Amino acid sequence: MMGFTSQLKTGFVRLLLSMVFLAGAAAGARSQDAGGGPLPYELVRSLQSLQEQVAQGNSHATVAQRSLLARMDVRFIQMSPDVWQDPRNARAAVIHLLSGGHPDVMRYLLTLDPAPVIDRKLMEASLAYIEGREDEMRDLLEDIDPLDLPSGLGGHVALVKAASYLRSDPARARELLQVASLLMPGTLVEEAALRREVFVAGIMGDVDHFRVLSTRYLRRFSNSIYAGDFRRRFALAIDTLGFVKSEDKFALIVPVLHEFDADSRRGLYMRLARSALLAGHLNVARKSTEEAMILAVEGTREREILKVYSAATRLEPEMISENRDLLWSIDKSALSYEDLALLDGVYTVLNSVRHFPEPPDNVIGEFNVASNIADPEDLSWVTPDMNLAERLLRRTEKSLEAMGEEE
Repeated sequence: MMGFTSQLKTGFVRLLLSMVFLAGAAAGARSQDAGGGPLPYELVRSLQSLQEQVAQGNSHATVAQRSLLARMDVRFIQMSPDVWQDPRNARAAVIHLLSGGHPDVMRYLLTLDPAPVIDRKLMEASLAYIEGREDEMRDLLEDIDPLDLPSGLGGHVALVKAASYLRSDPARARELLQVASLLMPGTLVEEAALRREVFVAGIMGDVDHFRVLSTRYLRRFSNSIYAGDFRRRFALAIDTLGFVKSEDKFALIVPVLHEFDADSRRGLYMRLARSALLAGHLNVARKSTEEAMILAVEGTREREILKVYSAATRLEPEMISENRDLLWSIDKSALSYEDLALLDGVYTVLNSVRHFPEPPDNVIGEFNVASNIADPEDLSWVTPDMNLAERLLRRTEKSLEAMGEEE
């Protein structure tokens, strides 16, 4: 309770400081429009200050950001057209839209004469991006290098420009995302760029880059209100990058998993355990299950599922009794339909270990081959144990024959 109260006080202090900052900017600004108040570029500075707090997980800053954006939507349209002849204000209009501002503001600014003092392509591209016209946005930004722009605008442009290359040219998208992070470190732009780079690394199959980026994100932005999206992208990527295929590859992801909080780590280990189990990589499945079991609470649905995974990874004959007791302890009412199907499969395999397997078709008894096999040369049904038994029988016959001759 004390921890929660402390966090709450901290959040209110941050929000209060943001409001004081905004009020100070409003009081001290030398306004060029008839209505008075802060100028667009000053409002954008306040917005970016709030967004830095959002990237660090301040939920109060999220509310304040929405309120400020709504205020900017109204103020920008009310301002004198002369305001937009200052390049700082014109750039602020693009940043405002790319930060969540209403597109009607940009539509209005595009009708002004004289036009705002900024490359019109940037205005049109930002509107195209918000409206989902990705191809048009990419064409408009084709010849615009984010590094040639002031960092506050260049970071945003690099971020949205990368979006158009995520599928068609992941390497180009990665370059642009790196530029966005470079231009606006510690901001919500860098946070978004890192999240998307994780997705790109998964597409490209770049395991090393994926691990480095994931660790960097978790150490810098683990409290971001968008961290849930990162966890989702991370989970999808660990499936596609094949960390369950071998123990060596699994070992690469373990240090990254330990950067997550306990709840997330448990879920990821369970995901890896199931994937490894279904793919037949039992050593990886066993290790993942053991790690998840440490974090699972007794009596929960997750604990019951992990019992199934645990039994499935140790079906050796010497473990039959222990597995039997473990399986009988499972609360089936806690399992889903898919989990119950997996449990049935484990029971089937366990029972096959406990009993001698049924003979193949067209086999008389357990060892003798029937004379009516369709293809006598087809020995695919013969097991290594049967071959060994055949060799031992022949060796025994020869020894008996030799003993008879000596007598």
